[in-house]
Amino acid sequence: MQILEFLVMKKILITTLVVAFLVGCRNSGTTANQEQRLERSNRSYDPKLLQTDKLKEDLDFLFKTIEEVHPNMYAYINKKTYAPVKNEIYKQIDHAMSISEFYISIQPVVYCLKDSHTDIFRPSNFIMPQITESMREYGERLRKLVREDGSSKTNAQYIPAPRQEEYMSPYSCHFFPKHDACLMVINSFGMPNQIEQYAHEFQEAFKAIREKGITNLIIDIRENQGGCGLVGDELLKYLANRPFRQIEKIEQRLVLGFFELCEQHGLDISQVMKDEYGIDIEGLKAKGSYKPGIILAGQGKFKNPHEPSDRFKGATYLLVAKPTFSAASNFAAMVKYFEVGILIGQETGGKRDHYGQILPFQLPNSELRGQVSTAHFVTVGGQNDAGGVKPDYEVKQNSEDTAKDVDTVLQFTLNLIKNLSSESVQKTKEQDSPLRIVVSTAPTTVIHLVGSGKPF
Repeated sequence: MQILEFLVMKKILITTLVVAFLVGCRNSGTTANQEQRLERSNRSYDPKLLQTDKLKEDLDFLFKTIEEVHPNMYAYINKKTYAPVKNEIYKQIDHAMSISEFYISIQPVVYCLKDSHTDIFRPSNFIMPQITESMREYGERLRKLVREDGSSKTNAQYIPAPRQEEYMSPYSCHFFPKHDACLMVINSFGMPNQIEQYAHEFQEAFKAIREKGITNLIIDIRENQGGCGLVGDELLKYLANRPFRQIEKIEQRLVLGFFELCEQHGLDISQVMKDEYGIDIEGLKAKGSYKPGIILAGQGKFKNPHEPSDRFKGATYLLVAKPTFSAASNFAAMVKYFEVGILIGQETGGKRDHYGQILPFQLPNSELRGQVSTAHFVTVGGQNDAGGVKPDYEVKQNSEDTAKDVDTVLQFTLNLIKNLSSESVQKTKEQDSPLRIVVSTAPTTVIHLVGSGKPF
């Protein structure tokens, strides 16, 4: 579980030039979420030009930071392939540049590492520079270099559903008595200092569910781009009927800056690493083995669900999509792996074998900001399943529904609840166990549902 993924925020859609640079650079795990993440801008900049020596100092700082902090910066691109990519950016810095031009020159070089948690952010007052023939040739050279590494192309387009205002907050809970259903919309898993707040919200929600006798729970994390993984654990305690975990294994580089950042946000990082992954930081210190740069290996520990009287015993449906990323994608992996419910929508963003636990940084001269991963994770079931978490029913937003202000995926889910036959629903024999759904159709059934009007 990624402790500080709340720091992962969205960058603005990349300019036309940068997109052109990146044709062929993206993989199936980095496209949708990176174009949907919350904007994280740099401060405003003076329009003066930076000289080549200052720009190259920033490049040196950038690559040194990634090499020293990232557990394996060449996980998704061959080192031999990436070497000429680095050479190209140094050759491109042959004249003084504005911050904006420097950004569009270095951003694709970082992007081609294909780690969606390692990034450089666009300046807030970005001004598209004049496109020169030299810049076009630079982009074409990068494109050819990375294509030789066998990179895949951009994922299918994601169309967001029309959303009512009450669904836009980080967390909200809604009841649909007509469908015997509760809808939880969770757009963020928040920060570590919000764990207790979310736990309280979940407690109140499931209390209301029990009181109302609701037997169908819909959890919508389609627009959830991450947060604190511990929040996802708090929710799953109400849904699982056996011990569970998010992460099978972790390889955490010992980066003092990251550990200090955790402490600043109220996390006892030594205790968290021990409780979550069995990594004994204090023991390493006592043995004299606590040294910056080493890789700390651990395995995710299993957690117990709540007592049977507090668990939800109905049917659970999880709505997922391309923007479902980081800690939210990990939550979806748990729901699928531990057979907690049915997944409906589109494959999640990111990879189940991925990098995270980001450390922010700032380049010394341009003062561009970025972030770099400090840890490698394998989410439950991730070693045997490439890409993101795949839904049981693949349902995409329909343009006809959008014109009618209808949420295709939610409408499909409500119809599924209504129309499930007795053969499609199997309740386990144990009285304290959740309702289990057996999908009678083949996995990943593609459905383009045309709504017949608003379901509410």
